[in-house]
Amino acid sequence: MISMICRLATNDDKEAIRKIRVYAFEGRKNQYDPPKVAGTKPLVVYPLIDYVVEEDNTITAAIGVIDFSQRIRGVWVRMAGISAVACKPEYRRKHHITKLLEFLFKDLDKKEYLVSSLYPFSYEFYERVGYAHVDSLEVYTVRCSDINQKPTPNRRIEEDYDSEFARCQPLYQKMTAKIDGLVKRPSNIWKDLLGWRWYENGFQFICQDLEGNDLGYIIIRFEQKSHQNKFPFIEVKEMVSFDPETKQALLNFLANHDSQRKHIQFAPLDSNYLLFMKNPDIKEKRSKTNSMFRILNIEKLLPKLNFPADIAEEVCFTISDPNCSWNNKTFELHIIKGKGQVMISQNDSNLLLTINSLSQIIFGFYSVAELAEVGKITGSPTEINKLSYIFPKQSATLRDYF
Repeated sequence: MISMICRLATNDDKEAIRKIRVYAFEGRKNQYDPPKVAGTKPLVVYPLIDYVVEEDNTITAAIGVIDFSQRIRGVWVRMAGISAVACKPEYRRKHHITKLLEFLFKDLDKKEYLVSSLYPFSYEFYERVGYAHVDSLEVYTVRCSDINQKPTPNRRIEEDYDSEFARCQPLYQKMTAKIDGLVKRPSNIWKDLLGWRWYENGFQFICQDLEGNDLGYIIIRFEQKSHQNKFPFIEVKEMVSFDPETKQALLNFLANHDSQRKHIQFAPLDSNYLLFMKNPDIKEKRSKTNSMFRILNIEKLLPKLNFPADIAEEVCFTISDPNCSWNNKTFELHIIKGKGQVMISQNDSNLLLTINSLSQIIFGFYSVAELAEVGKITGSPTEINKLSYIFPKQSATLRDYF
């Protein structure tokens, strides 16, 4: 009889987990112990809490969890980042990953994780276990000549040689207070996550006012070509600014690279960059699917969130969550002065949502009306309108690939 268990990994499992991941993610090297190359990007830069499936004393699959704080609807909540999911090929399509995720969800709930995010290898697979697509990147490719340069007399830019990113970090932290979906980035992660040592060429620059106050930064690297771009370009790894003059100064700085590269590629955190171009006819603008998100515990999450302060509303809805049974309930949500009170209802509701659709409207990616239009939320027009007032559509994004 086959014996299969899911459990938290131990130190004795490390080598088996490493080999499963090398085979899954670095199979092109055709060996488990390739020669070390200086500056090689690590598979995952964040510390992982590993969970494994063991069948007849063999580790067959592993999932890594990263302990994050993520900004959701204006508040910081504990988020489990799912990473480095791998299974031995001879055990694939036997539901090992699904069973491990279900075990994992129970353990994460006990540990007070309220939500989970990931970057999927398959959107369809993760939808089946409750995750939903909540984030797309708008990737711009512009010509240096597209940028409408204007004077910025109160700004100056200087190169920053600090590999620890000490000046960038507080500016990023300030940005996370404005944009939902971003995560708190530990100081010891910056060097691996954005560090120049990964790349053949990579540079960071700080934008200051004339008094020497840091107001923004840009991290760039020079690329020869990419799968999408068949020409050399500058990739903007990260750009942060808080006022129009700083943003203009950083764009002027990019445009001045026209003798080195004719094109620039970036995925902005905000959406008004076309207004800084000479006209909207840039080289390319494409949408790139990004992260997925799921709620782990509805009853604990909703009271923490911020809601529109100008409404007093209540709504009753029923959730379907096949993988987290504690969410399979009917909830009454009362909104008063921007906060929510949650009660479990013993009555049935005609307003029906899956955990996927609730996750999408909480993150803000789709509106309630958009999901109702395609049948992912069902109910009376009155109840759907109430839900729309409570969860307005908003901009949110996750940027720290893990």
